[in-house]
Amino acid sequence: MAFIEFGDQGSPLDNYQRKAALEMIHKTERPLLFVYIHGWQNNATSSDVCRFEHFLDSVSRSPDFNGRKVNVLGVYIAWRGKTLTVPGLKFFTFWSRKAAGEEIAAANSCLSTIQELAVVAREPGKDYHHTVLLGHSFGALVLGNTISHSILGTSSPWDMAVAFNSAASSVNTRQLMQELDYLYKYDAQRRAYVSRSNLGGTETRTIPENRPAIVFLQSENDTATTTAFPLGQQVYNTLNLRFHWQKVPVPGHHGKRVSEREFYDRTPGNNKYLVNYQVVPQREGTAPPPGLKETQNRAFEANVKQDHPDYTFYTSEHNDGHEEGFCRNDKYDSDAVRPPTGKEIWRRWKFEYTGNARVPCWIVRVPKDIISGHGGLWSDNSVAMLGALLRIQFPLAGGGKVAIPESITAPDTPDLQD
Repeated sequence: MAFIEFGDQGSPLDNYQRKAALEMIHKTERPLLFVYIHGWQNNATSSDVCRFEHFLDSVSRSPDFNGRKVNVLGVYIAWRGKTLTVPGLKFFTFWSRKAAGEEIAAANSCLSTIQELAVVAREPGKDYHHTVLLGHSFGALVLGNTISHSILGTSSPWDMAVAFNSAASSVNTRQLMQELDYLYKYDAQRRAYVSRSNLGGTETRTIPENRPAIVFLQSENDTATTTAFPLGQQVYNTLNLRFHWQKVPVPGHHGKRVSEREFYDRTPGNNKYLVNYQVVPQREGTAPPPGLKETQNRAFEANVKQDHPDYTFYTSEHNDGHEEGFCRNDKYDSDAVRPPTGKEIWRRWKFEYTGNARVPCWIVRVPKDIISGHGGLWSDNSVAMLGALLRIQFPLAGGGKVAIPESITAPDTPDLQD
């Protein structure tokens, strides 16, 4: 794992960190690279580092990757998400840390760093390569705002981007979805987003439905973004005498316009005008698929070993925080014994379209059984769901029923299975 730290103005703090990360990726023959941007109240030495290490170790131990000699790598992009440690007072850093995240996203260095990491991961000679971008909270703000402009281009060097419990205003997300709705229309027969004829060009571009440019995952019981974030925005508006708001179009609802405050005060996953997917239960008491080799979080293995053309997936654990036991005093113990929890509860879920703009940007509401609260992204069930998203976006060679149209905007990449 490598670290790259940024200052409040978006400048890299040590160019050697970037060089070391690039060398690590360059030397790796078959990289599955996760680039993670942490959120509020975290930094380069916080407990989030341990949780990310545990995640990387869990993925690398999975028989599906380990057996095929896939090299799981991580780059932890750090910034000063934590500036105060005094109980109570640290919550008053909301406005300064949100502003710092926006500064980092607006600067050039973060985007160029992410692009270079992804380009090196897919350099010639590597017969397997994938780059997955992850962000959490204000880190999801950094991720979303950093890559939003590049999403509208013809291709990006990374393969997948996932934002957990984004603590960003949904103003930028609305604009992104509005542009995507202008550029593409959904074709149910092809299960793809097809470029509209109103662009005046002759080239037809399509994006497979299973390859959204970015996925926002929002826990349904996350009080930090559902309650605290709107309050913080409202305080800022009052102190800055901001009372006038223009009406803007709602993506996917042609002719409908609402106050832009509806997007400024709410995060993407908590905005009723933007949420277009939901994880819904299929049935409880589901039996695990045969042939599993893993003993811990077996749903992750189940999800990556098969295709999901219907967008269903498994979870197998009680969401009770048991995985926190691998982090002692914020240090990760990779040699800790990994026995089964003995409390498996197999469930089947589905990513289901629920309305609003049907564009290659998924904003998904997720039950607390999978992501509980604001910081529940590293739970076993959340990781299992992420495994399903990996397989949904990259079906097995020759398998699955998800449409792969002739021309796509996403770059050609080998699948996760070879």
